[in-house]
Amino acid sequence: MPSPIDSSYPIGRSRYSYELVGPRCNGIVFVIAICILLPTFAGCTDSSSDTTDPITKKEIAQRNSAATPPTQEKQPSAIAGSSSDAATNKSALKFTSHGSDVGIDFTYHNGEGAWLVAMIESNGGGIGSIDYDRDGRWDLFIPGGGTLSPEKEIMMVSNGLFQQHASPQSASAQQGPVKKIPLGFREVSGKAACDAGVCYSFGAAVSDYDSDGLPDIFITGFGGQQLLRNQGDGTFEDVTQSAGFHHRGWSSSAAWFDLENDGDLDLYIAHYGVWSPALDKRCFNAQGEIDRCAPADFSGEPDELWVNQGDGTFRDASEFLKAFPFRGVGVVACDFDLDGDTDLYVANDEDPNVLLDNQGNGELKEIGASSGTSLGSRSIVDGSMGLAVADFDGNLKPDILVTNYQNEYCELYLNQGKQYFSLGTRSAGLMALGQAVVGWGTAFFDADHDSDDDLVVIAGHTSRRPIRSSNLQKPYLLENVQGKRLVSIGDATGEFFRQVHAGRGMAIGDYDNDGDIDFAVSMLEQPVELLTNDTPNLGNFLELDLVGTQSNRDAVGAWVELELGTIGSVPEKRVKHRIGGGSYASTHATTIHFGIGNSIKIPRATIHWPSGQTQTLTDLTANQRLIVTEPSASDSINP
Repeated sequence: MPSPIDSSYPIGRSRYSYELVGPRCNGIVFVIAICILLPTFAGCTDSSSDTTDPITKKEIAQRNSAATPPTQEKQPSAIAGSSSDAATNKSALKFTSHGSDVGIDFTYHNGEGAWLVAMIESNGGGIGSIDYDRDGRWDLFIPGGGTLSPEKEIMMVSNGLFQQHASPQSASAQQGPVKKIPLGFREVSGKAACDAGVCYSFGAAVSDYDSDGLPDIFITGFGGQQLLRNQGDGTFEDVTQSAGFHHRGWSSSAAWFDLENDGDLDLYIAHYGVWSPALDKRCFNAQGEIDRCAPADFSGEPDELWVNQGDGTFRDASEFLKAFPFRGVGVVACDFDLDGDTDLYVANDEDPNVLLDNQGNGELKEIGASSGTSLGSRSIVDGSMGLAVADFDGNLKPDILVTNYQNEYCELYLNQGKQYFSLGTRSAGLMALGQAVVGWGTAFFDADHDSDDDLVVIAGHTSRRPIRSSNLQKPYLLENVQGKRLVSIGDATGEFFRQVHAGRGMAIGDYDNDGDIDFAVSMLEQPVELLTNDTPNLGNFLELDLVGTQSNRDAVGAWVELELGTIGSVPEKRVKHRIGGGSYASTHATTIHFGIGNSIKIPRATIHWPSGQTQTLTDLTANQRLIVTEPSASDSINP
């Protein structure tokens, strides 16, 4: 029988025309172990001028020069007797900021330098994690945004695609249980034919919508949307019109998911509101100073739902969404009730948030109010933006974190089962962050490998002249303490968390292939930053790439349950979900990552596929990345 370890995995070589197929293991499971050492919208005007606001640059320099010095915060101890007894001192967590030093030199532009104070300048853009050349390394697709002429004419800013490649540095530093390969990126958007996009771009939703093994890109924005199909030769083809997309308003975020469980990925698109240069208004803050308008100054617009027909086209199924003309900002897809079909949660700006329960027959039912997720701690609507999903409290059900506006809180909704959630904001300590924070991109991930999920929140104000707050804000790294509280530890982990930014989109992934989670951040008129987790002596990990065969190929809606042993006679379990969308206007890397503390062997990993199949892997070894292919129907087992 062939070994499940494929040592011939191509390093530094594109794989455009074939997919990985794992050998049969134990007669059922397909697994390949990957060595962690893997090294236009018509009528738009192109604008290449630097529109960075010099006032903003001055503010950044002043505020960051006065940033809080590093603090050695007292860190909570690990859970006694569990696999979270890692030897990591949490105050030793270290994140290092990269940009042009690794070849990423890119800035999202919103046109604010002209001081037109248009509403469309507020929201900013996201980031898409994409292994577009299928070489095992995560690349970055970054929407470019847009600028405004003095007459508020929309002008396009080019998108960026940064391809990761083998660094010219030959030496690699030892990092924990694996070797860390130096990062290196090159900008290839022109070569890949994905630089010219919608007039004013916001979001990047990455998926393999046509199931050919190659990730594609959907771009949201004002003035048009764009679907870029990966052709497998290093270039993308614009198939927007032939696929059926035609919206010209303001779309913000999008999430791919399988509505009908037919194996094809469908698309939900969140719309912000009814806006155009002609409809823009002149607004003022409470002190009478000119500023950007409030959400309530513009009407919301119903979202879109498009059903994949399996032939490259999509059917508009948005009719029932007309009942919810809200200002949509973020959207995430996940099987929240664990019933085998994928649901949606939508973050709305000063409108009730929406939970769309998949009925299993191709229909969605809005249950936000009855589920307890439409409003937050103040019992009124919030200005919601970013979304994160994880089993925060360890009850094996996916919880929801929502980032919100000033004078509100980052809200935590704890999943109690059967589509009912309770508020965990106060008990988790999130109110301690205060109400000056305006949160955007966010994600749960196990930063310290102690087998629970920590939280990152990226922040930045929409107002040019905020009152009792700042337009440049610090991001937050919050340590999960025993599934009960989130404690801020960011200041001790690196300069990025001690400085202020105009933060917006954020995407996580193991970008340097060393077994821990890093993240990339897009900001307004500030360079994109890639934060690598360079913490020494982290605990162990396991990474899984799921490939659906009966389910959608991207396995959106699947979840993985890991058994790490027992506490007494009770199995110690951890759960991770394969989500679609999330954060703000971004796409996280699709690899499912578990930090597992001191555990060397994993007795059992159970994968719940959207098709209804249950697949079990046994006796796994830590510190490896595996591709797991869903068995065919004839090989299915459901222990």
